[in-house]
Amino acid sequence: MLVTGTLVLAGLASAATSYRVRPGDNLTVIAQRAGISVAALKAANPGLRNANQVQAGKTLSIPNRQLPGQLHRVKSGENLTSIAHRYGLRLPQLLQANPGLNTHRPLRAGASVQIPGRNVAARLPSPGRLTGSPVVRRSAPAATLRTASIRVSSALSASGWLWPVGGYRYVSSGFGDRVLDGEHEGHYGVDIVAPQGAIVRAARSGRVLESRADFERGWGWTVVIEHPDGWITRYAHLSANLARTGERVVQGQPIGRVGSTGRSTGPHLHFGTYLRWNPKDPLALY
Repeated sequence: MLVTGTLVLAGLASAATSYRVRPGDNLTVIAQRAGISVAALKAANPGLRNANQVQAGKTLSIPNRQLPGQLHRVKSGENLTSIAHRYGLRLPQLLQANPGLNTHRPLRAGASVQIPGRNVAARLPSPGRLTGSPVVRRSAPAATLRTASIRVSSALSASGWLWPVGGYRYVSSGFGDRVLDGEHEGHYGVDIVAPQGAIVRAARSGRVLESRADFERGWGWTVVIEHPDGWITRYAHLSANLARTGERVVQGQPIGRVGSTGRSTGPHLHFGTYLRWNPKDPLALY
C-alpha cells in the first residue's frame, strides 16, 4: 500500500499539509479534525469565504500547529534524549534552550527543563488523505510503506542480537559526540553504510512503536521497535518501511530498506539501541 504525504520540518512556519476535500466536509469539521481554528484554516486558504461551503475535490492547505514553550518536570529515569523524543525535538534543539545542561551529567528528578516553542506538522483530518510532495530542508527520495513479502531470515547471533543489514558492516559514524553541519551533537547510534534498497531486518523480536516519516527530527522514514526486556531499537533514513505501527515482528524479519531520507548525506542505516530510552552503543551488543 503506497502512502504519500506532505512532510515538514519543525521551524518552517509557512509549511502546510495539503488536504483534498471530501463530500460532506466543511471548514468547521476539517479544522476540528486537524486540531486548528477555522480562522487559521481560512488564513492559509485566502480564497475561501464561507465555512459551510467548500467544494468536494478542492485542495486545502492545513497549516502547521505552533506549540508554545513550556517547562517539563524531570521524572526518575528520564534523560535529555528521552525528553527530546517525547516532545518531537532534536537533542541540539533541547540543549540550545537549556544552556546549563549537557549530555554528560544525569538529570535530577524534579528538575525543570525548558521545552522551546516549536512548529509541528499539521494533523491530517481523519476522513481525508494527504496529497502533494515532501517539503523538506534537503531533497529526499520518496519512500513507500507496504507489507513485506520477503522471507524472514532464521539466522541468530551468539549475542542474541542480529546485525540489521546482512553483509554490510562498515560503520561510517560511531556512537558518541560528533560535529555535523557545524553543530556539536550526541550521535546515539551507528551509521551502517549499505546500498540504497538493501534489506533492513529487526535486530530482535518485538512490537513496532513507530513506522512513519519523521522529518521534524531528521530521521526521515523510520521504524522503532520495543523489545520485551526494556530495549528499544531505531532504524532510520529508510527508503521504504516494511512494518506497520503496532505490528509484532520477529527477529530477522524485514522491516525496511536502506535509504537516505531525512538528515542524511548518502544511503546508510542509522541503527540506534536504547535501554528504557537511555541510549547505548549498539556495537557493545555484538
